[in-house]
Amino acid sequence: MVIVMMKLLLICFIIVVSVCFTSTEVNEAKVNCTELNNNLANAIASFSKCAITYSRPIKLCEQCVNEYIDVSNGYQNMSASKDEDGVCLDGYIHLDNLEILETLYGNANELWNRANCDKCFQMDNGTLTNVSSVETTTFNVLFTNLTDCIKQPDVNATTVCQNCAKQYNELNKFYIAISYENRGGVCMDVVDVMNGTRGYWSSNCCKFRHRNELGFIISTVFISLLTILFYILTKVCSQKRAPVILKQTRFSGSFCNSAS
Repeated sequence: MVIVMMKLLLICFIIVVSVCFTSTEVNEAKVNCTELNNNLANAIASFSKCAITYSRPIKLCEQCVNEYIDVSNGYQNMSASKDEDGVCLDGYIHLDNLEILETLYGNANELWNRANCDKCFQMDNGTLTNVSSVETTTFNVLFTNLTDCIKQPDVNATTVCQNCAKQYNELNKFYIAISYENRGGVCMDVVDVMNGTRGYWSSNCCKFRHRNELGFIISTVFISLLTILFYILTKVCSQKRAPVILKQTRFSGSFCNSAS
């Protein structure tokens, strides 16, 4: 009985090993570098289209994060996968001067980094996620508070500065704080929103200050002209006539000598 059990266990072990080995061979055989390359190409195309679509106003980071993650994952899959010819990525790079795959992937990566989009999202062990960072979430809440205030029925172009000044100052102070903390740069989505908000606030709430500045400038110019006129008149009125010096003639000199 014991021998029979041992034989059964041995047969089961052989079957399990065979299945695992066969599964591994199937998985290795299923690696298709061409398919992985096509997946990466589609990911780059989707990211490029998304970037162009959300180029104005700039919402590249917020709207295209999933497409960028697909690009990164596609490139990593090609770097880590092998077929019978070797690493998949090696079959598409360093083979000609065009370097098409590396160039297009590099362009997508450069655009993302130039926009500082990583600052908009949380990182998981150094890996980008599509979860907004605390700074981005807080900024969006403050911006929503301001826009909600501006959209109130009793707020118009005349009252917006007074009614929504608190919300604007809170948003502006928070943006200055995160700009100071992130010396490497702030997420471009946030920068674009803040630039637009400051432009709106300046055009609607700084016109009264512009009028005061105009009066100040006119007063300054008037006082400056009076000062210049005063110095000119002072110089003209205080000018003295130079004494007339008569040259001594030879005749008068001779007369004086004879008289002595």
